[in-house]
Amino acid sequence: MAAHFKDSKPVSSDNDSFANDTGYFDVVGPAGGDAFVDHTIRPRGWRAWRRPLSYLIGLLIILAIAFTIVFGISVVRLLGDIDTAKTQAMNLEQSLLYGDGDLARQQTTELTSTLESVHDKVHGKVWSIASFVPFVGRDVRNAQTLADCICDLSQNALTPLVDNVAGVRLADLVEERSVNTAMLGSLRAPVVAVSPVLVANARTVAALEPGVIPPINDKLALLRTPLNDAADLLEDADLLFGMLLDILGDGGQTRTYVLLAQTNAEIRAGGGFPGSVGMVQVTDGQATLSEFHSVSEVQGIVRDNGFGAAIGEDELTAFGDVLSNDAAGPTLTPNFVRSGEIIKQQWENAYGYTVNGAIAMDPIFLQRVLALTGGVVAFDGTEVNGENAAAELMNNVYLRYGYDDDGNSEEDLFFNDVAHQAFAKLLDTMGSFELDAFAKLWQTVRQSGADHRFQVWMADGAQQSFVSRFGFAGEIQKDVAAPELGVYANDNTWSKICWYLDIDVDLGVPTHNDDGTGTYPVTAHFRNNIGANEAFLVPDYITGGNPLKRDVSDMIETIYLMAPIEATITDYEVHQDAPLPQEAIVPDEHFTLYGRDTWRSRIQIMSGGDTYVTFSLTMPLDLGEPEVRTSPQCRD
Repeated sequence: MAAHFKDSKPVSSDNDSFANDTGYFDVVGPAGGDAFVDHTIRPRGWRAWRRPLSYLIGLLIILAIAFTIVFGISVVRLLGDIDTAKTQAMNLEQSLLYGDGDLARQQTTELTSTLESVHDKVHGKVWSIASFVPFVGRDVRNAQTLADCICDLSQNALTPLVDNVAGVRLADLVEERSVNTAMLGSLRAPVVAVSPVLVANARTVAALEPGVIPPINDKLALLRTPLNDAADLLEDADLLFGMLLDILGDGGQTRTYVLLAQTNAEIRAGGGFPGSVGMVQVTDGQATLSEFHSVSEVQGIVRDNGFGAAIGEDELTAFGDVLSNDAAGPTLTPNFVRSGEIIKQQWENAYGYTVNGAIAMDPIFLQRVLALTGGVVAFDGTEVNGENAAAELMNNVYLRYGYDDDGNSEEDLFFNDVAHQAFAKLLDTMGSFELDAFAKLWQTVRQSGADHRFQVWMADGAQQSFVSRFGFAGEIQKDVAAPELGVYANDNTWSKICWYLDIDVDLGVPTHNDDGTGTYPVTAHFRNNIGANEAFLVPDYITGGNPLKRDVSDMIETIYLMAPIEATITDYEVHQDAPLPQEAIVPDEHFTLYGRDTWRSRIQIMSGGDTYVTFSLTMPLDLGEPEVRTSPQCRD
């Protein structure tokens, strides 16, 4: 017989005691004996709550698992709707391209219905609860905001736009080298009408911070860039359409644009030596592309006219009069705005054209374009494509042809041929581009503008403002609040040796000064990667003929270190990779260029060498760390 005690311990050492499954202690008497007094012992403290808590925790875990499963199913269904919407959008694109108005309107209705389904799902109870859950709450709110924006775009931008343009065969807007300016003009009013909706939603999406759920982040990233690009374009949609029509020569006007094909193998502050020069003229949207010619041919005409473009005293100090009176001179400056102005003056005086703009591109840009359009075959049978254009145009062609009795005629012909074919192919294939190809082209142009491999200058001030807004202007930074440290090089080796040149800049941690400025320690490295043996094997046309070279591998560069606005450079010191002969030493010069504190030096770098410059950069700390800009190099 068992006895139950209220005391905390059993009273008999002869008894076995243990906790039974009720939580009470049972005390059992000796075998065959009578039981002791029966008392109840109640557990104290946390033991009293142990079983209810375990039930509660288990219930919560079950609920969490159930909620996760329900939420997961909802996500899967949502992604299914999004995939359906993507297919519907692609079908709608085809209907708009080929002018099937009735089908386009029907497809717009179906797409809007699918997007409304997405909206309803992410605003349902499960998603609304999930929006308060730590860790994933931001993702859920992002999804809800995205759904709101997409629905708004579909209902208040896409639907009215399709109602207005359905039936117009958009595939006819661009055909080979022609833009249908009449059709472009007809699109102006409907696009301008819906642009505020697009801009507002694009800015909302751009402000969202990514969360932790990959599918939602992927959709956010997928939409953010194209929406932002479209918003940038359409923020001043009416002005944009007016400028595009003017640029395309609407109304029978002829617009003339000079094209510069640069080679970074002979590096310039503004990109590369403009070895080939062409021209495109546009009348009523119809483009006519001239053959590319060697810059030396243009140079002869410029010199025959005895003309030098007007340049400033600071530019004359920094670059000499070659900036003005040499057709290859305009890219010596890192400021493509000035390059364009000088090119305009040179060409108008030499050829009598009214020049409306200038466009500069380098082999990396051409390679990116050929990756979209497909490759071309040069006169000598060499295929140049989206993988090898940079190497072929900046190194391999010189390895093949070197420099012979005809000078560099083969290299010029190769470069002119490829540049002409690549630009022509772009013009010819734009008519067959689908919308996603246009988006890729736009991204390529934006990227190439950001790294100064594609630069545009327009003579019209309003057009130039748009060019600058989109980052194609190649201008030095004008905004004090966005400081830019420039590290530039103009090759003086008389060569194409800069294929082997690397430039990089180490920006240290600033010391804080009492006047609110900071002083950054800076080191700019210029490295020569050509092998010592390789330098003896490549043609002289690559290694160059400047008599100041210390050996065949030696590079000779004129470098410019340009401080941001309201900043100064002090403690400037050049560390040559090896001592220079007396006749090669040129004193460092300190002056102001475009309102910026600037130093110029001539440096030399032999095989495997690293000539570097150290200096202190002092500027207001509240402006933040400066962005470093260097001359575009040969590697992507």
